[in-house]
Amino acid sequence: MGGLHIHYLLFLFLLRASLTVANDLYCHMGKLRTVENFPVTWFTEKIEICEDNQLLCQETVIMIKSGSRIAILATKGCVSEGSKAVTYIQNSEFPGLIVVSYSNYCDISLCNDIKYLSRIWKPREEIPVFNTSTSIHCPTCVALGSCFNVSSLPCPRGINGCYAGRIMFSGEGIDSPVEVKGCSSMTHCELMNGFSMIGPLSVSEVCPRPSFLQRRAESRAPWPCLPGRGLQLLTPLLGPLAHLL
Repeated sequence: MGGLHIHYLLFLFLLRASLTVANDLYCHMGKLRTVENFPVTWFTEKIEICEDNQLLCQETVIMIKSGSRIAILATKGCVSEGSKAVTYIQNSEFPGLIVVSYSNYCDISLCNDIKYLSRIWKPREEIPVFNTSTSIHCPTCVALGSCFNVSSLPCPRGINGCYAGRIMFSGEGIDSPVEVKGCSSMTHCELMNGFSMIGPLSVSEVCPRPSFLQRRAESRAPWPCLPGRGLQLLTPLLGPLAHLL
C-alpha cells in the first residue's frame, strides 16, 4: 500500500508540473531599429517565458516615411499591461509625410509572430514628376538620430509647406530619436497626431518653430488653415489584419 501511495503522489506531482508548463506564456522577443527603402522581413530568434504578472504578448511597429526612405522601430515581448487587441493607425494620407503604426496584444503563446511588415502597410509608388509642384521644395530626410544627407525635393501638388521635427521613442529596449523633414501642409507640430503612447512605446515630438516660419518664407507659400487630421483608426481586432494573429 505504501508503494501505491508513493506512486499516486508522484503522479499528482508530475500532473501539476505538466499543467504548470502548459500554462506558461511564451512570446517572441526582439527589437528592430532601421531605415530602409522597404520591404522588410523581421525574424526574431529569441523566445522568452513570461513572468507570472506578464499575461500578454505584444508586438509594435512604427513606420515613418519621408521621400523614398522609411524609418522602422519595432518591438516584441511579454508585457504586464494592456488589453487584447489589434490596432492600426495611419495618421496622414499620401502625398507627404506618412506615419503608420501597428500594435498587437494577444494572450496565446507565440502569437506575436508578424514577419512581413508589408502585410501591415505597403507604401504607394512615388509621385510622378508631372504631379509635383514647381515652386515648393523642402529638405527631405528621415534618420535614426540626426539627418546628415539632406536633399531638397519638389513637393507634390497641394502641399504648401515643410515639416521639420524630432520624435523620441522610448520603452521596451528602444530609446531612439528620429529626425524627420519633408513636404507637409501641417501648421503645427503634429506629425504624430498628439499620441503620447503607441503600444508600450512612449512618444514625444519637438519641432523648432523658427524652421516652420523660415521654410515657408523661403517657399513663398501662404499659411493654410489647420487641416483636418487624416487619421484612420481601425478599432481592436481589425478585420483585414486578423490573419496576422
